[in-house]
Amino acid sequence: MGNSINLSILIPLFPAVVALFILILLVSFNRTMNRLTKPVSFLVVFSLLGSSLISLYLYLKKIEGELFLSNYVKVFESKNLVLHLNSLTEKIIICFTVIMAIVVGALFFRLPRQKGYVSLLIGISLISSSIIFAVMFLDFSVLI
Repeated sequence: MGNSINLSILIPLFPAVVALFILILLVSFNRTMNRLTKPVSFLVVFSLLGSSLISLYLYLKKIEGELFLSNYVKVFESKNLVLHLNSLTEKIIICFTVIMAIVVGALFFRLPRQKGYVSLLIGISLISSSIIFAVMFLDFSVLI
């Protein structure tokens, strides 16, 4: 169980890392990246669904607990930041990431893919990652 709960750090980091990767590519190859909307959309959807699959795995295995960020990031050693993982948190994350993946898919088919589309997807991915972090920081165990 101890090793499986360590997977929970990947849930919010997966969309953030993919967004930062796309952002670096966008800054480096601006003209090319604005034309590559299909692969960018696929990467964002893949990162969101990857987070959902990790959360689904932890939910099905009934893995719950707390994860201290000070164990992973030395900047947070002096702070007591804890990611809470319980069944309600996992359900919220699964629903949210699937909904956001559907939204990105709908944006792909509805919006004109011109300048600004890749930046929009980067923003959606970073905001999704921030919301996942916020959900994991809240302790829903008092509601259960």
